[in-house]
Amino acid sequence: MANSIRDAVVVITGASSGIGRATALACASRGAHLALAARGDEPLTALAAECERRGGAAIAVPTDVGDETAMLTLADAAVSRFGRLDVWVNNAGVGVYGRFDDIPAAEFQRVLETNFFGYVHGARAALAHFRQQGSGVLINNASVLGRAAGPYFSAYVASKFAVCGFTESLRQELHGSNIHACLILPASIDTPFYQHAANHAGRRPRR
Repeated sequence: MANSIRDAVVVITGASSGIGRATALACASRGAHLALAARGDEPLTALAAECERRGGAAIAVPTDVGDETAMLTLADAAVSRFGRLDVWVNNAGVGVYGRFDDIPAAEFQRVLETNFFGYVHGARAALAHFRQQGSGVLINNASVLGRAAGPYFSAYVASKFAVCGFTESLRQELHGSNIHACLILPASIDTPFYQHAANHAGRRPRR
């Protein structure tokens, strides 16, 4: 495994905006090799070009994190291009506002598929390579709402509580190895996430 960000191979999901994009640019500025994933092709391609202008190497891999096969393909693409996989950042996320019984079941399920099962798929894809290498770092971007619940955001809160429990279980399983599971818990951040979230609350949400 690379001992610093420089020359480390980093996969970032949800890379096209917000925390994912900022992380990609910061890593690129330090010379990382990046595999950037999100659903939209054009924003990813533009981000990859910006990362390379900042001194990193980058590939854009359009990916739906809810698709386990697509996540395995993402990991393979990173290894095929850069030769290994050092860091995997599970970051993709969606949300839906509204009283629980006003949120359509399909939208509630989509939040869980992206925010939780997307992380599960990412962990499976990353750990397969980490175990083969004998090293690696898995970073799961949860939320303070994974520790303290709030109203009118039940699907998101449920997904982030699940991410926290999942990460802590993985950390215990990986104890004593050179593979690490890390959890981050951001508070409210000024990103496009809030504009992209579905809204059944009947009013515009405020951070």
